[in-house]
Amino acid sequence: QRLDVDRAAQVLTEARATDELIRELQAAADEGLAVITSTPFTRTDAPSVRSVAALIEPLDRALRSTRVLVRRVSIAAYHGAQVPPEYVTVLHELAEGVELIGRMWAENRSAERAQPVLEQVARSTATLAHGEYHTTVLLGQLRSLIVDLLELAGLEHEEAVEAIPPLASSG
Repeated sequence: QRLDVDRAAQVLTEARATDELIRELQAAADEGLAVITSTPFTRTDAPSVRSVAALIEPLDRALRSTRVLVRRVSIAAYHGAQVPPEYVTVLHELAEGVELIGRMWAENRSAERAQPVLEQVARSTATLAHGEYHTTVLLGQLRSLIVDLLELAGLEHEEAVEAIPPLASSG
């Protein structure tokens, strides 16, 4: 149990380090946008710069949601809460979706291929057991993060929210 608490605290510390990375990315995007708007020449890379700049806000939201989820896991571990194994399975599935987004971006491609994976994770959350304080909080944050990730994968906010099915009754 203690190792779980320590590991959760370590992951939370690492997650909090993303703030500086987002600030650096925002500064780089601002600089890129300034260059393409102030140059008298036609820039063929202007759409790419605008696409990257448009991702910063939803990426920041997704990172913040991830930090909140990690903090909630850390608190649940500290309190020795029993989190059903299905939650771990869903978190692994979510990680696969995040990795797919990363691979697509590394290949300079749209992350739209991650939408079906993330939508499946959203459907999986609808049947997770909830009702205990820690599982209810974890579930709510997990579903919020999925919305943020669906936006990163190319959905508009309303479409991402609609992809999250209603919760089944918890028993």
